[in-house]
Amino acid sequence: MKKKTIGYLLGISAILIILVLNFLGIFELLEDKSYDFRLKLRGQKNPTGEIIIAAVDEESLEKLGRWPWDRSVHAKLIEKLIQSDVKIIGFDVLFIEKSNPQSDAKLSDAMMKAHRCVNEILFEVVKGVAVKSKPPLESIIKNSLLLGSPNIFPETDGVVRKMKPVIEYQGTLYPHISVAIASAYLNKPWQDLVKNLSLDRRGEMLINYCGEFETFRYVSYSKIIDGDIDAELLKNKIVLIGYASAGLGDRHVTPFSPAMPGIETIANNINAFINSDFISYPNAWTGFLSVVSVGLILTFFLPKFSPWKSTLLTIFIFIFWSFICNYYFAERKVWLEYIPTAFLVIFSYISITSWRFITEEKEKRWLKKAFGQYLSPLVINELQKNPDALTLGGKRAELSVLFSDIRGFTTISEASTPEEVVALLNEYLTKMTEVVFKYEGTLDKFIGDAVMAFWNAPLPQNDHAKRAVFCAIDMMDELAKLQQKWRDEKRPIIDIGIGVNTGDMVVGNMGSVERMDYTVIGDNVNLGARLESLNKEFKTHIIISESTYQYVKDLVKTKPLGTTKVKGKEKPVEIFEVIERQVEGKG
Repeated sequence: MKKKTIGYLLGISAILIILVLNFLGIFELLEDKSYDFRLKLRGQKNPTGEIIIAAVDEESLEKLGRWPWDRSVHAKLIEKLIQSDVKIIGFDVLFIEKSNPQSDAKLSDAMMKAHRCVNEILFEVVKGVAVKSKPPLESIIKNSLLLGSPNIFPETDGVVRKMKPVIEYQGTLYPHISVAIASAYLNKPWQDLVKNLSLDRRGEMLINYCGEFETFRYVSYSKIIDGDIDAELLKNKIVLIGYASAGLGDRHVTPFSPAMPGIETIANNINAFINSDFISYPNAWTGFLSVVSVGLILTFFLPKFSPWKSTLLTIFIFIFWSFICNYYFAERKVWLEYIPTAFLVIFSYISITSWRFITEEKEKRWLKKAFGQYLSPLVINELQKNPDALTLGGKRAELSVLFSDIRGFTTISEASTPEEVVALLNEYLTKMTEVVFKYEGTLDKFIGDAVMAFWNAPLPQNDHAKRAVFCAIDMMDELAKLQQKWRDEKRPIIDIGIGVNTGDMVVGNMGSVERMDYTVIGDNVNLGARLESLNKEFKTHIIISESTYQYVKDLVKTKPLGTTKVKGKEKPVEIFEVIERQVEGKG
């Protein structure tokens, strides 16, 4: 299977894995954390001025005594708020159990006269279903504009990010307390407020927090009672009564604060309703499409690009996706799922790049092992950069082939010890190999004492004929140096003949599955071998064919030797002796 195909399969697999993990909710907690981060990145914003929190704080507890206070105190507060002409009074205080009958009566009477109070009905919820209700006193219900649920459901990490705007209990729908208060303030049915809300699969909406603790205006409960608050501050406002003292509990962990009073969480949601300032979920298919589209881009390009281009593309997509998600959150107030796509970018890059690294390293080791014996290090390096340049299985191309053979090697072998023959042959072949590699030739094989090499494969070489002929000339020069050395050492002297031919040949890996050789075959290969053997007949050292001559006639000094009949060729072949270089050539 081709490398790119495997890369594509890895990319598609990464998309499917991320989609399945997202469907199973694996990324949910991280996605929630990204919501917190985006809120903080957006920064704190000023809420509407219509909401004031009448806080049951430390100062109030010192003045009015230990909690719970007598309900006549709340009646007095309502009277003070009426005098200040507040528009809506919202209680985040439960009046479930009966207390002193006179005090209960005073509170219900005060609420009746005010005709602007919203109270809470608490529900016991099990697995998202309300199984029991805890309503306020009947007289409180009767004198309330609306009742709302204060129930809040933190996420798995304990952070309150969402709110269920409606709770169903025994076939009746109840709004959240924040919805009820906003409904009373706007004088609109609460059903209209929640009609087009953007909700998640659990029926919850995101709370658009304005900021940290005390982003909203707090005034002390006791100061309102004492008349120490300017009435203009409260006029036409929503006044929320709730706990602010740490000793009374009712604290929530929010994206902005580790301990925000529950009353301020309610205030944040009221602010969103009266200003239509919601954070929405996108279309249900948006998350799926973002994963698939980004995944397909990575799948298509990563297997094709070089490692550094792949890295740059991955970084660009990661940054771009982060920018898009933050832009939509801050400017469009839409919470795009960030984590699944971000994870996909990282996962796709790691999986495809790791696979490429492993296979390319394996490929490099294979190349070195397979071709290190007969390719120059420079050519091997080029093949490692571009392995596709190596066509396995054979292809037809114009190449130049060189054959060299030692003359009278049998006689030398008979006159010397095996050790001397091996040492002489190794020294000779080492030098000849160095010359072949100097001209970036492919050393096909050693055939006993003969050397076979070719050019223009596996990498293209436009000047392959020149390289082959110059290699032959340098081989003779190196042999001359060796001959002088052997004379000085009183060792046998060897001589060689070289044949060079250029023409169409078949080149590739040939052999069995277990053992293959990278070699060339064809009539023109046979002609190269035939030319080498003709050196004995013509008493020459280098013979080239007419086809090779046409490439190098202006580069070397030659001597025509006539024509020769070669097996496989219908017409006689004109041949030439190479005497020396005519101009300086580049190896």
